[in-house]
Order: sequence, then structure tokens, then C-alpha cells
Amino acid sequence: MNWEYRVVHINIANDPPPQPPTPEAASERLGGALSPEFIAREFPEVYAQKVPLPQHPAAQLQHFLNLLGQQRWELTQTAQVGPLLMFFFKRPLLPAEKATAG
Repeated sequence: MNWEYRVVHINIANDPPPQPPTPEAASERLGGALSPEFIAREFPEVYAQKVPLPQHPAAQLQHFLNLLGQQRWELTQTAQVGPLLMFFFKRPLLPAEKATAG
């Protein structure tokens, strides 16, 4: 049987997840030149809305792996190379794909 392979890498970072923007953080980055109240009032489209928190990385990875599974990719191995986590997938090469892959 002929196989088709796919390699995906994920950067491994132990950084805290990004937080939604706040007028207090923006004021601090500007050295206090603009007050948090002024920033919130002048940029309501950024600070008035509630930004949903990002999904946990495990949930994001699960969703990604399920999408690949729907495309017939099978996870066969993982390996860490420096700061990268490598995922190795394979799937059978269909007869129509053999003709175009040659």
C-alpha cells in the first residue's frame, strides 16, 4: 500500500495566554499619559465589548486533530525537536491520487 504523509509542528511556549485589552493596561503602556477613563471613553469599540476568552490549547488541538481525522489523516507519532512539537500523520494514497502524485 502507498502512503501519503503530513507533518505539522506546534510551537511550545509556556507563556501565559493573551489577555483581552483593558484601558488600564493601555494607559500603563503609554506611561500614564492618557487615563484609563479617557481611553475607555474614546475607544469604546475596543474596550466596551466583552472579548471571549480563547479556548484552552488542549481544546484547540483537539478540534484541529478532529479536522485532520475527517480528512482521513491518522496521527502516527509525535516528537519534540527543540521548541517544536512535531505531529506525523499518514493516510492511504488513493488510486486517483497516485496518478497525479507520480
